[in-house]
Amino acid sequence: MFGSRVIPVLLLTAGLCGLRGCMHVGPSVPASVPSRTVVIDPSETDDCMRPSRRFGDGQRVDPPLADPELLAELTDVPLEVRRTARAVGLEGHIARLLRARRLAADDRSVEVVGARLQVALRISSVEIELGSLLFEADCTGDQMEAAIRELERREQRQRLALTISSVAAAAAVAVGGGLLDLRAASATSIGTLGIVGGLATAGLGAGALAPRRGRVVFPHARNLLLPIVRGEDRDGLYPAYVFRMLGTPRDEGKPTPREELLADWKRIVDDAIPERDQAVALEVLYGGGGVYDARLIDARERMYDALESQLNAFNRDLELLYTYFGRVLED
Repeated sequence: MFGSRVIPVLLLTAGLCGLRGCMHVGPSVPASVPSRTVVIDPSETDDCMRPSRRFGDGQRVDPPLADPELLAELTDVPLEVRRTARAVGLEGHIARLLRARRLAADDRSVEVVGARLQVALRISSVEIELGSLLFEADCTGDQMEAAIRELERREQRQRLALTISSVAAAAAVAVGGGLLDLRAASATSIGTLGIVGGLATAGLGAGALAPRRGRVVFPHARNLLLPIVRGEDRDGLYPAYVFRMLGTPRDEGKPTPREELLADWKRIVDDAIPERDQAVALEVLYGGGGVYDARLIDARERMYDALESQLNAFNRDLELLYTYFGRVLED
């Protein structure tokens, strides 16, 4: 009788663990990881990092141009082009190029050619840096997508196993009841078997239907989300001009790209995580990582998608800068 009581309780508990999760989300990596937990290897994350970070930020961003004479050279430059040029640190170079072209009798003079090279090399350099940063964000996002797919695969496999077990338990109860009936067993024995079998089948069925909250162990010492939340890039995770563009509104009176990102991230977290769990979730998302569940790793992947969208918008701004001054140089 003891076993007949314990087994249904264990089965129902398994169903509840599937619904609520028996391993809590948290901002630390457990000493021992259960075999069913998906682990994102830190070495794989290192492979996503921009290799140039080992040598520091490749380009120093010049301060905004303050010389009135040079500023006058930029009068005819469209505001959206100047915004990007200022963030990239090209305002001074471009102003000197325009002045050299205006004053020089020959566009092949040393001054004009030198200024052309400065502008062209700087634009090419920032395009390469931005491409490398986009690769890092995309590569990290791919790791999270792979973890989500693995969780879904395991959930489907476990659901199938529980469904088969439920059918098998129902069949076993039916056969057992028939045998007891043939042997003219007492009604109490037959009733007990029916109750135990019903609870077992219900527990397995509940376990099969309950949504899983599989766990992912994901340590990330390098966190591209954190500098945007802080409003400062203490560790130089971003090229300097990218972080400057994040804090510069595209149009007068409009929110900055950083403010847009923070608003997007808040919506993502609010949609995915109940308010009571958000404090711990934010600690995991913006810290050094730890244990994620399926909904939290999905939220982080969507946050990276929003970040990539903003970075791609910067790529568009660089294309506008390149196209505009390419035309100017041709003229």
